[in-house]
Amino acid sequence: MKNLLKFYLFLTAFLLAVNCVKAQDATIPKKEANFDLALGMGENSSFSYALSWNQSHGMFSSNKFRLGYGLRFSGFTGSELNYITAPADLTGDEATIDTLLISNPHTLGLSALINLQYQLSSKFKIGFNIDAIGLGFGSTTDGRFISSENTGQYPEMVKASPSSFNLLLVGDRDLGQLKSEFYVAYALSEKTWLRGGMDMTFTEYTTNQELTNANDRFRYKPVLVFLAVSYNPFN
Repeated sequence: MKNLLKFYLFLTAFLLAVNCVKAQDATIPKKEANFDLALGMGENSSFSYALSWNQSHGMFSSNKFRLGYGLRFSGFTGSELNYITAPADLTGDEATIDTLLISNPHTLGLSALINLQYQLSSKFKIGFNIDAIGLGFGSTTDGRFISSENTGQYPEMVKASPSSFNLLLVGDRDLGQLKSEFYVAYALSEKTWLRGGMDMTFTEYTTNQELTNANDRFRYKPVLVFLAVSYNPFN
């Protein structure tokens, strides 16, 4: 929550600064594509990375508001992370939320993404992107199952693997690993942009057996800060 507040304060300050900038007018292209490398950091040694390809299309006559799509390969690691019960039909009640403690998680995802963007000037833009559908993968690891309902009928240590299917369904109904970014971007050159902002890489593990409440899915939802470089080789 602190990271989220810092981001909003940063974004507010940024937009105020943009209003003071008298950038030269430049023609905004109707269509553009770029490759992007992003790195994020957060609490508990959380670290995210992503390599993506994005294409955006300008809307209306100004082309300032842009809709885009792309493909993103992403990864997430951390240390001693508490993954909690994932299914939406269980998360609404504290009594049905359990924990899977994973010492060294490492999850990977390959997903199609959706991108919304607004170009403030020739030098600045703001945007949001999110994974929509894809595949998750990674190594099987050991997890410590923590539940007040476990009186011996379930093992304390279980095997778990990154969930294999990613799907955006909104909120706790989501499946698998989904990455989203709120960002501001600055043009370093005609072809290169520097992006920065808030990264939410939600990751999920599936255990090799059903545990309490017939559940085998556990999710971790971190908020990270990130920096990225975007390059358009076609400009």
